[in-house]
Amino acid sequence: MKWVDSHCHLHKPWFKKLDDVIERSAQVGVELIVNCASDPKSFQEVVEKSSADPVYHTLGIQPTLANKFVNEDMVKFFEPFMDKKMLAIGEVGLDYYWVKDAKDQERQRELFTNIIKASNELNLPLVIHSRKAESDCLDLLEKHAQTPVLVHSFDGNLVETKRAVDLGYTISVPTNVTIRKNRRKVVKRAGLENIVLETDSPFCAPDKSIERNDPSTIPTAGKYIAKLLEIDVEEVAEVTTRNAKNFYSVQSK
Repeated sequence: MKWVDSHCHLHKPWFKKLDDVIERSAQVGVELIVNCASDPKSFQEVVEKSSADPVYHTLGIQPTLANKFVNEDMVKFFEPFMDKKMLAIGEVGLDYYWVKDAKDQERQRELFTNIIKASNELNLPLVIHSRKAESDCLDLLEKHAQTPVLVHSFDGNLVETKRAVDLGYTISVPTNVTIRKNRRKVVKRAGLENIVLETDSPFCAPDKSIERNDPSTIPTAGKYIAKLLEIDVEEVAEVTTRNAKNFYSVQSK
């Protein structure tokens, strides 16, 4: 079976070298890893780490940094980093969990809108962070986005999940689906044909005893989802891997 980790953070301060992570992940069938830098301070490190085969990357600006970048030209900001291993812009979006101030939330929406428009111009997919802001994210995406959208670690309710699916977006399910009830609800609401798997490493481990999650835990989540949906684990691997490769336009190996 082949698997894809569609979103993780394999950079400092959590990860220094990737050799052991890549080897451990390959041993369990993870054939593609999408490494994300959501702070521009980590861009160069993540780009350099993508030189290792099977690692690709996305680059984004986490919403909590909106005040620093809201006045930047986003096309000019991302364009210098575009290469054959940059698969998407992300994660980007809105975060009302950590940011409560209304003015700061408005700056997030302004930056997010600018990034969406830049993704259209650069013809790059979007990977979305929507913590406690799912509805507002979907509003802005529906209004402005013209490229494929993946809603990372999506935690929306029934209406929001259905809306995301109806808009044609891909829903990314993290490995803590094994211990988070709402993650399981999202899987059932979205359906296997609309999901991909992610670790969000070093976070969202499938077991609380794991201090630092990494891509090698993807099969654990896949096996759990197979039981949840009462289907073969081979089908989960096949469909989620195909979905991830289709979204990121990465050819099968």
